Order: sequence, then structure tokens, then C-alpha cells
Amino acid sequence: MKKAVEGVLRRGKTLAYAAISSETGNFLPPVRYARRAAGFVNDLLGRPLAASDELERRQAEEERLQALAEKARAGHVAPAKKEAAPVMLYVTDQFVRERKRLEDVLKGRSIPYQVLDVTDDEATRSWALTKAHATEFPLLFVAGESVGGFESVLSLDASGGLTKKVFG
Repeated sequence: MKKAVEGVLRRGKTLAYAAISSETGNFLPPVRYARRAAGFVNDLLGRPLAASDELERRQAEEERLQALAEKARAGHVAPAKKEAAPVMLYVTDQFVRERKRLEDVLKGRSIPYQVLDVTDDEATRSWALTKAHATEFPLLFVAGESVGGFESVLSLDASGGLTKKVFG
């Protein structure tokens, strides 16, 4: 019974839309003005009157969203993956072993990062050391904020804070 009523309503909406969008009789000003007004009201109401293919597309989308909502209520939806904050690893040609270990930690946690070699860039080296309150490289920055050097990063990682800092 419900399907029959929905079918009749859909057919009525389709016929009403066909009457509004038709060009027949538009040479008469009253007909033309009435169609424009009806079309305007239809647009204001969110276009409830539409062609049959448009109504079918809307119905399919509504059913898809209902299914997703039911999954979410039941707890079957996977949480959205969080986007990582930008991670920069400032390095020099010294302390290569620490650099490799830091890169291994970042790769092991699936943290995307960029390496910036500041061996020949005195201004950037000075800025990074000053910002991190450190005396040697490598230095790790997350979202422009200093995490620290080798020891600081390892201790932060051991407590789980590195992943939290990067992914929020």
C-alpha cells in the first residue's frame, strides 16, 4: 500500500513538473506568468517537483544515506583517518646514525615527513637551533613547533605522544 501511494505521489510530482517546465501556451501572458511563479515557488521549496529520473536519483541517494546512518548507529562505520600535521626533520651531515633512527621511528609510525638538510644554510640552521633551544641536530618540528632532538623525540615516541602530536 505504501509503495502504491509513493508511486502515485511520484507520478503527480512528475506531471506537475512537466506542466511547469512546458513551453506550450507560453505565448499567453497569464500562462507564462503562472508557470514562472510556480517554477519560482518550486525552486524556493527545494524543487519537490522534478523529472522522474531526478526523483529516482534522489530516492536512491536517500536510501544510501539511510543505510549509512543505520551502520553508524550500529557502530559498523570505520572512523575517518585523521590527516597528519606537517613534519619536518632538520638534519646536517653530522649525526647520521641519529638521523636514520629518527627516520625509522617516523616510518614505523607511518608519519609522513620531509627532510631538510641545513648543512650549508647557516640562517636556517641558526633559526632551527634557536627555536628548538638545542645545540645539535637532527631536530624534529611538527606543525612549525619544535619537538626536540634525538632524545626528546624517542622519549615522546615511547610515551605515545609523538603520534598524538602529529595526528591530533
